[in-house]
Amino acid sequence: MLYLVLVGIFGACMGSFSSMLLHRLPKMKDDESVNLFYPRSSCPDCKNKLTVSALIPIFSYLWQKGVCKFCKKSISSFYLINEIIHCCVVLLIALYVGIDVEGLLYYFIFFILYILFFLDYKYLYLPFYLNLTLIPLGILINYLFNTFTTLYLSIGGMIIGYSLLWLVNAIYKAVRSKNGIGGGDFILLAGLGSVFGIMALGPIIFLGSSISIIIYLLTNKSPNEEIPFGSGLIIGSIIFNVLKIFIN
Repeated sequence: MLYLVLVGIFGACMGSFSSMLLHRLPKMKDDESVNLFYPRSSCPDCKNKLTVSALIPIFSYLWQKGVCKFCKKSISSFYLINEIIHCCVVLLIALYVGIDVEGLLYYFIFFILYILFFLDYKYLYLPFYLNLTLIPLGILINYLFNTFTTLYLSIGGMIIGYSLLWLVNAIYKAVRSKNGIGGGDFILLAGLGSVFGIMALGPIIFLGSSISIIIYLLTNKSPNEEIPFGSGLIIGSIIFNVLKIFIN
């Protein structure tokens, strides 16, 4: 029981870390003075630096009743939800995969996809190095454990995943004289291919495209406005794997 408590605490801390990344990574793209360690976390309204007690995942939000201790402005519940989601995911992985190397790789893949989903959905931004990290993680977990597919199908998924979107964009660019798909999406599909294998690419692209179209229609975007295709691919990959579990 104690190890599950410790695992849950780890998950909540990683949820808090994910909130920090979602807040800082877009700023780091345009402002060299911002990094993962500076400036210190502060209230977005009154700018007061957060105390150590205010950084404790889940409990600090509940203890402060969802408001800043300095200015009494409401704190977004997104922080609390993040921490709870990661806590639950880590516990599920611990119970059904295990607290070992495979479980850690499994969680880190989830963590990266989680960050990429929100960054692409909100900012149309897929950080290069974070995006690229998905590829070696996918190959490694399948090489060591065949968690999602075999090593060869993992490598094939990486190559075909990147090549497919590159080819589609090359054709689009030849016709319209501009890019139709962002380069980050090439790398993301290569990463998803390395994780889930070459056979998963078709369903992921179909589901991802459908979800992206739904997002486009629901958000009333103009015809020339970009859509978060990467976010659609990530949700598509999750739906595919959930369906795969139930079918099997």
